[in-house]
Amino acid sequence: MTVRLTRLADITLAHAWAVGFEGQPIALSETACDAITTCRDAFERLLSSDNPPYIYGSTTAPGARAKKPLSPEDQIRLVQLQNMWASREIGLGQKCVPDHGMRLILLARVASYIEGHTAISLPTAEWVTALSQSPMPKLPLEAATGPGEVMALSCLYPNDWGITLKAGEIMALYNGSPCATGLALDTALVAKRRLGLVHRVMALMIEAVGAPLEAYDPAIALVSADPHMKSALALLQHHLQGVPKDNRLGHQAPVSWRILPTMLAAQMQAVAHAETAALNAIRSVAQNPLFVPPDADHPDGRMLSNGGYHNQQASRAIDGLNAAGADICVLAGKLTARLMDGAAFGLPRLLVEDGSGVVGTEFLAWAQTGLGDRARLAATPATLPTGLEDPGGAQSDVASPIFLAYERNLDISDDVAASLAVLCVAMVQTYRLTGRTPPTRLQPVHDEIASRVLPFTPEHFVALGQSMRDVKALFLEAVIGQGPLAPLIDDGVA
Repeated sequence: MTVRLTRLADITLAHAWAVGFEGQPIALSETACDAITTCRDAFERLLSSDNPPYIYGSTTAPGARAKKPLSPEDQIRLVQLQNMWASREIGLGQKCVPDHGMRLILLARVASYIEGHTAISLPTAEWVTALSQSPMPKLPLEAATGPGEVMALSCLYPNDWGITLKAGEIMALYNGSPCATGLALDTALVAKRRLGLVHRVMALMIEAVGAPLEAYDPAIALVSADPHMKSALALLQHHLQGVPKDNRLGHQAPVSWRILPTMLAAQMQAVAHAETAALNAIRSVAQNPLFVPPDADHPDGRMLSNGGYHNQQASRAIDGLNAAGADICVLAGKLTARLMDGAAFGLPRLLVEDGSGVVGTEFLAWAQTGLGDRARLAATPATLPTGLEDPGGAQSDVASPIFLAYERNLDISDDVAASLAVLCVAMVQTYRLTGRTPPTRLQPVHDEIASRVLPFTPEHFVALGQSMRDVKALFLEAVIGQGPLAPLIDDGVA
């Protein structure tokens, strides 16, 4: 299925998922082609007028040379430079944007064209759109941070272009903030699926120890004004439907169990904010300079220099997801420790019976310490970088934090998968020890996880690390829509 773009307002998260994670190609609708052509014609009339206005990147050079008007000959020479920012060779490439992130950056780049606001020509727009049918390039994150996205966008296009650019099209390729939009979409979509995983793991944890159900009672929703709290309680009740009301813990569970509704509500709030920021970004034109189509006062349209290369809202939304992920890592560590000490639930100490011969299960709790602290460090907000000063022209003096926020999100995503994997290894052993039955609706999720967890016996325990790695891989696949667990945690992307 091809995702055909017509209007910005029509683009949905489902379209983004199809392009980014299902690999669907992008195409321009006839309406979009007409808008691109109409605006390009108007822009060329603007350039050819007797007294053309200041147009950044067209009648002037970009960057530090923006103050100097270009002669007609120099304007042609500027166009002929084409790939003038070939910074794809900068950086070691040790940590790159994954393919789904690159596809979403490309989607955002093409979306900025469809209503004509970049003054790109139709052949160039079609060439960029066709890149969605090619393998994605690498974008090294350590080379990406700058005053806009020029360095990053230089990685998006192949060395052998095969096209000839027209005046102003360099800006349509290299300016704007499609990276921020694409990375906001990427993190929001993955976080939505991770939320589905976290909800189910936490419901399995409740039943694994027979925790009292009072902390998840529907009556709590009636006295809460927070819609996310109401939704979190409703989802827990949904997942726990049919669990026995008797044979449960006779006293309240530890804090880490009782705060699950508010913890999940905070996760839902962060995801909802990220989804809103991502949708706002993909449905907006963030471009510099910005072409405003003709109107009665401006028959040939206008070009406006602005800050469309910087999307601070996207960075803040990713920061919110990063903080939410760090919270999950810390909570998973506490839940693991309570299972391991067993005192609150009448479980055998360290989740092994006396005389079993198994030694070292406390490593499960210890492993969570590093994961939680790494996630907490990575959750430090990516505020405006202080180190950028323009060495040539006093134009570019503030850098965008989007790539720093996204790189931290990759780290936290890995830590969350690992932390949940460690917790689930302990959880599976808890079910095996107690003989409790997982909630009916979560039995398939439990079984997929349990099939990767070796029993706690002397001959198998030495391979416990492999169990954790296998469960982590299962989770990492699931949150990007792959593997056997993916359909079991799907709560929708639109």
